[in-house]
Amino acid sequence: MQDYLSDLYKRLSGKMKLGRERSEALMRVLRHPERAYPSIHVAGTNGKGSVTVLAAALLGASGLRTGRFVSPHLVRFHERITVDDREIGDDAVRRYLKQWEKHIDRIRASFFEVSTALAFAWFRDREVDAAVIETGLGGRLDATNVLLPRVVVITAIDYDHTRILGNTLREIAGEKAGIIKKDVPVITVKQKKEILEVFRSRTADLRILDPEKIFSGVTLVPGGMRFRMKGYDEVFRVPLIGRYQLGNIAMAVAAAEAFLGRPLKAGELRNGFAKIVWKGRFEYIGRGPDIIYDVAHNPGGIRAFCSALKEIYPGKRIFAAVGILRDKHAEEALAYVQAVAEKIWLSPVDSGRSMDTEGIREMAERFPEVYPSESIGDACERAYRELPEHGVLCILGSHYIAKDVYEWGRKISVES
Repeated sequence: MQDYLSDLYKRLSGKMKLGRERSEALMRVLRHPERAYPSIHVAGTNGKGSVTVLAAALLGASGLRTGRFVSPHLVRFHERITVDDREIGDDAVRRYLKQWEKHIDRIRASFFEVSTALAFAWFRDREVDAAVIETGLGGRLDATNVLLPRVVVITAIDYDHTRILGNTLREIAGEKAGIIKKDVPVITVKQKKEILEVFRSRTADLRILDPEKIFSGVTLVPGGMRFRMKGYDEVFRVPLIGRYQLGNIAMAVAAAEAFLGRPLKAGELRNGFAKIVWKGRFEYIGRGPDIIYDVAHNPGGIRAFCSALKEIYPGKRIFAAVGILRDKHAEEALAYVQAVAEKIWLSPVDSGRSMDTEGIREMAERFPEVYPSESIGDACERAYRELPEHGVLCILGSHYIAKDVYEWGRKISVES
């Protein structure tokens, strides 16, 4: 890792530093880069990264120079910050961090706060026409919540980070809804009554989308989906898999249209969908046998992934390797995987939030055909070696396992 990034990573203390004070202080020092361009601000539990990527692609297809900020990254830090799909360069990151060093130290800014500032400053200096910004955690106290966006999107809400965001869906929704600003349209999808009640209490302009009324003729195939959309006389294709993505597509389209103040043209939709590259979401890292990696890690995300898996591979024998975090309703998530997979290998992940080896061993003992492993690489290897002919291997467990998963994928590719 480059020295300048090593210094930045030292700010990952393992403890969340919530609150907007430090981010607001950084914005003042940097002369408010977040005000230099209009933005779409995206929060939620599941799908917020997909919506961010989709909305940015659609704005780009409409002719706008578009910045995109997502987190966390899978392999390279620079993946977080792009303009027209081009990552921020080493020189820019190094220059900014050197210029800001004394301010960062004085403010005691966290890793994510500095990352957010890098994105906002880079977008200003690249003179973007629009930026699509994903929150890091929650919304109300998130570092990105210094924005005054043109459009707000709040995706599906589920249990996640409950020790920080709250133990009920209403509490979690309240934290996510903290990004709502006065007179700014808020776009979401059909959700539980208590979630929508929270949103309605914060805004008079809530736009609730129902994917079932927007899409028809949906077909899932390895590598993507095909569908028709209300108001358009053609079949679209998107390189995302899973009916759960339809809600994300609907929100991204609605957000782009609200931002532009007009409907998207069929050609803009077609070109925007074609540009999407979203690693770690039903991503094939091997074929023959099919090996699929997905960052799904909470119950809602894993349930949606497993539903898509069953639809694409009916009757196939499925094995799984799963990295486990201790704060993710792990048993509920594992039950969803077990409903589709014959055998499952569990492993810790490279994070302070990982379940420890003893917890993994105890969990494996409570479920039939579930086995403990020392690492995600070991879990993948063991599952792969036992995988029956024409079987499917799925690998789940958040962004934290990505580097190890890709390294293992390259290894078996060379071996085969």
